[in-house]
Amino acid sequence: MATLVGKDVAAQVGQRVMMTSAYKNKGIGTITHVHAGGDYCSVRWDDGDEDGMLFTGQQGDYTLVLAVTGAGAQGPPSGAPGAPMSSTSSAGMAGDMASSSHLHKQLLAQEVVKLRKEVAQLKAQQGDGASGGSDALKAARMEVARLEAQRNEVIAQANGQKAALAKEVMSLRSQLERVDQERATLGAPPVMEQQQVPPGHTTSLPGIPGGVRDVSEALQRRREFEENFTRTLRDLRKELEHTSLKHLSSKGQVPLGVRSLLQLSNERVEKVMEEAAQVPVEERLHIEALRLLMENAKLRKTLNEYSEGLLHNALVKSDELGAGGTRKAPASFFGLI
Repeated sequence: MATLVGKDVAAQVGQRVMMTSAYKNKGIGTITHVHAGGDYCSVRWDDGDEDGMLFTGQQGDYTLVLAVTGAGAQGPPSGAPGAPMSSTSSAGMAGDMASSSHLHKQLLAQEVVKLRKEVAQLKAQQGDGASGGSDALKAARMEVARLEAQRNEVIAQANGQKAALAKEVMSLRSQLERVDQERATLGAPPVMEQQQVPPGHTTSLPGIPGGVRDVSEALQRRREFEENFTRTLRDLRKELEHTSLKHLSSKGQVPLGVRSLLQLSNERVEKVMEEAAQVPVEERLHIEALRLLMENAKLRKTLNEYSEGLLHNALVKSDELGAGGTRKAPASFFGLI
């Protein structure tokens, strides 16, 4: 029984081998190289021919068997006339041709397997490349989204600043209009008239008639007006405080009677009210402040009237005592209480 190389025994360099009965008989040869872990080998035949790839287990094919001792003597001797070709020899030739075609088929199958492996590797590489391209595309889309969000934020900030500037411009224009009204009452030319600007110089603000100098002067006049109004209101309040009976009786060098103190207090309250009516105003806040001062002055006059009503009997009695010839110092307000 033949011993298959690669199945029954491991393929080794130096082994003497023959082709199996399914393939063409090439005589005896020697294994010169073992490839792919013993799946196929290279053989040099004794007649000098060489085969670089004979299967010894590749895809389950075995083409070599160990050489039998004396097998090299089989067959007709070299140079002897050959016997006529019989039907048996014709069948052998057909078998050889079939074995050769089978070998070619195995080689082609092996090539197909290699090609399939290469195609699979190429597809895998293409898949990796597509995945990498997809990741790069996702990163690019995220970057675009981030830039769009940043652009929208900048636009929103610019719109907010623009709205704030527009509001400030409207406030400045309203202030300038009020200043123009005040100057018109005094017969002065309006502030908002366009000034002559030397060539190469620009002093105007967008959306504001006039120039930067006009705006600065208007704001300065506005501050001065506020300071003067506050000072005037503070002085009027102090004058109103000095109209109290207690203050008048303590500051007077000559003692005054109750009726005289009440009359003096009312006169000074009315004077404060007249001065308050002459104070110029520009805004609603100024009007409300002066209105509070006027109401305070009216309350002081009302308080004086209540005091005179409460002390009426005492004042009549004091007048009767004075008419009876009894000399007496004028009764002070706090002396009657």
